[in-house]
Amino acid sequence: MLNEALRVPYRAVDTTGTLLVGAVLTGLTVVAAVGWFALLAVELLIGAAVTPIIFLLSLVVRGYLVRVVAAGISERFDAPSFVRWGSLLRTGAQSTFISAIYALPAAACAGLAGGAGAVTIIDPPGFDGIPQVLAAVAILIGGFGLLLYGLVYLYLRPAARAVLAATGSLLAAINPRRVVSVSMAGPYLAGWLIAVGLLTTGPLLVTPLLVVSVLAGRYDIALGAIGGLLTLLVTVVLLFSLRMSAAWATGRGAADALRPDSAIGIAVDALPDTPTVVETDIPNRPTEAPAAVQVGREVAAATGGAVQHTDGGADQSPEFGLPESATPTTAPAGDDEPDDFDWDVAERE
Repeated sequence: MLNEALRVPYRAVDTTGTLLVGAVLTGLTVVAAVGWFALLAVELLIGAAVTPIIFLLSLVVRGYLVRVVAAGISERFDAPSFVRWGSLLRTGAQSTFISAIYALPAAACAGLAGGAGAVTIIDPPGFDGIPQVLAAVAILIGGFGLLLYGLVYLYLRPAARAVLAATGSLLAAINPRRVVSVSMAGPYLAGWLIAVGLLTTGPLLVTPLLVVSVLAGRYDIALGAIGGLLTLLVTVVLLFSLRMSAAWATGRGAADALRPDSAIGIAVDALPDTPTVVETDIPNRPTEAPAAVQVGREVAAATGGAVQHTDGGADQSPEFGLPESATPTTAPAGDDEPDDFDWDVAERE
């Protein structure tokens, strides 16, 4: 599964175009997110107003990754292309909604711990004794709950995305019973471990290039700038390809739990584009007619009977149509000239 997952990004119909579009969208998403946080710090209302526009690119990438998951579920080894962008946006919005739903317990734990910590820091009047103990317990429960559920979220979230890719239904994807049944499958655990390994150790591959860029920058600023730009480009492309491989691995791992016999089918919009093959029966064509039939000397019977001759049967040669060989005529022995020689014509000449 690991080898196939690593090859998926480079098996697309248009590998260069797919990686280029995905890398550009990923890079623009990061830049837009940084600008959005800065805008929120300066102008809160403007930052909140442009939030849908900022995360629009992220929705496209999320929708595309759902299609990659569907490719893994359907046991396809080629990556889909960036087509039907409206469908990508819709699927990306559904994927984001699922993430938000499964993050609600984590938000509750964070709110509990953060609220209790804020009260402890503010220390309002009368906040001593039992209230302080309760606040400490709340911080402890909220902190450990956030840590534990964070691990559960990281494990269940890809399973919910696989259910979404397989069914195209939000209700099925937020159904805890169905998602847990998928996550309990052994192949899904293997696919999830591969995905986590790729996303955690993969970025380390650009460390040597980063070190070389830093050393080149100490020698020459221009070389350092070129090396930094090259490192950024390689990082963005590598990040997107690793996300594709991780998505395909989780989908492939969940395939056994999402078989068609379990009343779950593959969502049409999430599948990669495949050519439609139509089988047609080509009727048997008759062989070429004989030369005698083509030139009109014979007519073949429609029912396969005897051949009818149109020339009265004058030509019975099997090699009809070929020039007949000339047979040389020899004069009888003892005669100097042929018998039919015209002497009158010779005398006139």
